[in-house]
Amino acid sequence: MMVVSQKRKSLGFAGLLAVTTSVFAGSASAGVVVAKPAPHGTGTFFAPEFSTALARAGQFTLVGALQEHVTVPGEAAPTFPSIKQGAVYLMRGTNPTPERLYQFPGVAQFDLQAGSQVAISNRFLAFGTGGSNPAGVDSPFANSVFVARQVNGSWAQCPVVSGQRNCNGAVRENGQSISRALTRIPLTYPAHFKSINLALSDDYLAIGYRQESVVELYRYDAPTDRWVRELTLDETNDRFTGASLAIDGDRLAVGSPWSDGATAGAELGSVRVFKRNGSNGTWSASSYTTGHFSSGAFGKSLAFSGTNLAVTSGISGATAHLSFFRVAADGALSARQSLQTPNPIVHVALSGDTLAGTVYGGGDEGLSLYKRDATSGLWSYETGLIRDFYKAANSNVVGYGGIDPIGFVGDELSLGWRAYSGLLGGVIHERASLLDACRDPRNVVQNCSFDSVTSAALDGYQSSTGWQLLSWNGGSAWADYNGRQMRINVQQPGSDMWHVQARTTVKLAQSGNYRLSFRAKADAMRNLVVNLGRNGSADNNWASYGRVTAAAGPQWVIYSFDLPNVPQDSAAYLDFNVGNAGAVAVTLDSVKLIRLP
Repeated sequence: MMVVSQKRKSLGFAGLLAVTTSVFAGSASAGVVVAKPAPHGTGTFFAPEFSTALARAGQFTLVGALQEHVTVPGEAAPTFPSIKQGAVYLMRGTNPTPERLYQFPGVAQFDLQAGSQVAISNRFLAFGTGGSNPAGVDSPFANSVFVARQVNGSWAQCPVVSGQRNCNGAVRENGQSISRALTRIPLTYPAHFKSINLALSDDYLAIGYRQESVVELYRYDAPTDRWVRELTLDETNDRFTGASLAIDGDRLAVGSPWSDGATAGAELGSVRVFKRNGSNGTWSASSYTTGHFSSGAFGKSLAFSGTNLAVTSGISGATAHLSFFRVAADGALSARQSLQTPNPIVHVALSGDTLAGTVYGGGDEGLSLYKRDATSGLWSYETGLIRDFYKAANSNVVGYGGIDPIGFVGDELSLGWRAYSGLLGGVIHERASLLDACRDPRNVVQNCSFDSVTSAALDGYQSSTGWQLLSWNGGSAWADYNGRQMRINVQQPGSDMWHVQARTTVKLAQSGNYRLSFRAKADAMRNLVVNLGRNGSADNNWASYGRVTAAAGPQWVIYSFDLPNVPQDSAAYLDFNVGNAGAVAVTLDSVKLIRLP
């Protein structure tokens, strides 16, 4: 037996198919993939890469399609690689029709890559542009950040010109006293794909220039209707200061990873939190922490929400870490906890005491969830999203990649997926509370997290699809499924382990080696026996294909067992035996049985 790790409660369902409608009854936003909206206006486009940039606030998801191209009627369309004007879509919920579209049609704008970086708060949205025309003549809107405002629940929008949205005449310079949909803030340094970072809170906009190690912070001044720069942080280029930014109210977290992620720098990386002095409008560093424990690149990704700050670290080919801190109102950091992760975490997003992180490289999971225990204050792995829950629209072998940004508000997740339909892209909408790593297409256990539960008319007892709770020879028990788990309440344990038994039928389509994993806990320390074997109902042949014993206690534990030389059997039983060990309740979740390659 191998005990993998401990974790808290996992609630269980993630969508199984890449579809544009809900695959979980009663949950309008879970298990939905919204494909890139159809091209707007006239002209051609090439691999827009919708979702290469993504941010979320409230019910809105802001999505960049940095290679979208729209022509001005009468102009000849340039050819690739110049087809990368970019466009920015503001999506409400899972509605596939954009709430707003921001784009700059025409040849003069064809190298902008608008939407290569995006940010959104409850009051403002922002997106960046970069680039210059191949001839060396800058587009009028190159190397800029554009900000749009929400007023009385309505977001500013560009006008329709010749039948298509066109922001070319809808821009004002920062500080101009005219009304336009977009306010332009020029970038101090030229930008290209992903060379800048953006972060927004309700009144503050931060811009990070990773190659120049510069951070600028602006505050929106309502009386003058302009963005006022309040902080400039300029450091030596080897720090990569501003490679990551996260802002919460008037506290700004800045990452200086000293690395581009490939190799460690002269230092292993650091993170600082800056706090604004409300009386004089100045910003100063209130806390500083380093990645002395890491392999390098500490601070390459950040997430900041309320009293929680999450930091990623790890260079190529080395150990990766995910670190957590508590952040005080004055910006002070405390309670550092660092967890080693099996694979690098790329993008992170926080919602309360839950963190979602995209997983790059090996492993089945494209997204991992971590939770903070309210009692101990410690973070631990909770569950994950198996990449193959979703398949690309144009390929049944390409699952969710876990390389694009994500948004996380309340229980709602928005996951960027540029490869959903070729390189056109899409957005997965999920609920954190409905994810469970046992939802693996290879898993032969149906209803593996006890999601499908019905209440029987007799005595109000519940049942869970595909599972039976059986009592034999004087044993007795009943089950409930609160929180999408099976709790076996033992009343009379009987005199043998099988006298109280929860079981399900599994189809072993092929012989071979199998791996069984599950989560379990008990009200007090006790053993349970798990058996995979033949259905002997007809001939009393109950041959076992693999039997293991697990010790369970009050804390959740993930167990994993390898079962060798399992035969083919289309009607095998998997049973959890909890008899003959006292009247101690056992709770099960995330039951997974897969054939090893």
